[in-house]
Amino acid sequence: MEAQLREEVRHTYKTYLEHLLETLREEAVGRPRYARGEAEKAPYYRYGYRKWKSVQTPWGPIEEVRVPRIRTGGGKEVKLVTYEQRLVALAEQLLLGYVRGMSARTWAILLRELGIGEAHPQTLLRLIRGLREEKEQWRRRSLRGVKALVLDGVWAKRRGRGQKKLVVLSAVGVKEDGSHELLDWVVAEQEDQASYERLLTKLYERGLHEVELVVADEAEGIRQAVETVYPEAKKQVCLWHLQCTLEQKLLQDMGDQKGKKAHLQEERRAFRTEYWRLFEAGGKEEAEEAFEAFVKKWATKAPRMTAALLWRKERLFSYLELPYEWKKKVRTSNLAENMFRHMRSFLRRYPGYMSRAHADEVVGLYVVGMQVIQEVGRCTPYQLQLNFNTPP
Repeated sequence: MEAQLREEVRHTYKTYLEHLLETLREEAVGRPRYARGEAEKAPYYRYGYRKWKSVQTPWGPIEEVRVPRIRTGGGKEVKLVTYEQRLVALAEQLLLGYVRGMSARTWAILLRELGIGEAHPQTLLRLIRGLREEKEQWRRRSLRGVKALVLDGVWAKRRGRGQKKLVVLSAVGVKEDGSHELLDWVVAEQEDQASYERLLTKLYERGLHEVELVVADEAEGIRQAVETVYPEAKKQVCLWHLQCTLEQKLLQDMGDQKGKKAHLQEERRAFRTEYWRLFEAGGKEEAEEAFEAFVKKWATKAPRMTAALLWRKERLFSYLELPYEWKKKVRTSNLAENMFRHMRSFLRRYPGYMSRAHADEVVGLYVVGMQVIQEVGRCTPYQLQLNFNTPP
């Protein structure tokens, strides 16, 4: 059944893609076929066809795509479309049409108006159900060998005026060999304890009963949820988020002192340099010695900042207790942030979530597409490919 649906989708892709390419050539030439006379705008001429042997899509390769060619008056061929642009128009109308919330009936009408042919809404609904099944199957897979969890959330708008935003809470797992992957996600209205507990409980029920380290920002809900589900895990504060918090405290301290603005910027630069130097230590004892020296230097001129740092001391160097070579890459939440960066490129093409259920399906479509693209080893214009095994 799945193979049949994929074949139907690939056939629709191919037909639509060839139709779009033909339309692009007609626009470039600027006059009907066999019409005499010079074009008013673009001095291009039809130049036959060639074929792309294979075009990768999230649902498998399309073979033997017929591509129109154009040339100048001097006979030089001009590229009608580059590889990076091959599937853009197609994606905007078909793949992202589902993300935008287009109904199956709207899809069918669109295909008919574009001259591609008839497509029964039930066919498209079967495709959507197939995507949902793939997503749920992926979310039910057993989790083993995860040593560290990186938690974070990304906010996105909801359609309609006055609608509250939604947040996608995600968990990225790091295995013993240093590879990392997205484990699961939850769509919520706020980053509270209940939402993070729901996410962590799902991981626990799938076999992830123990983790050595949990990395997250300073949201109160995250800490409480981790303490409930994984009380034995070491806690590591995201050092990047902590730097931002400490800089705010530093500005408050510097604001109490009279001086020039240039002096303030010098102090900020000095703070950043010395702050990150704390985490160049190879072991925890060396790091704690550097920490004491840092506090001693800054305690007088920045008491608020120093107090805020001391309050978080127990969660500063937890990553150094891990016995793995990759331990430094879990001192921040960058692994989750990188996933959000790619996802934003995917999501910016539509006007927002319609509901929590729609948001969950959008993220699911992204994840399923990402997995397919990893399998075929090619990147598409939607930037779906996300190589989680590349160090940040």
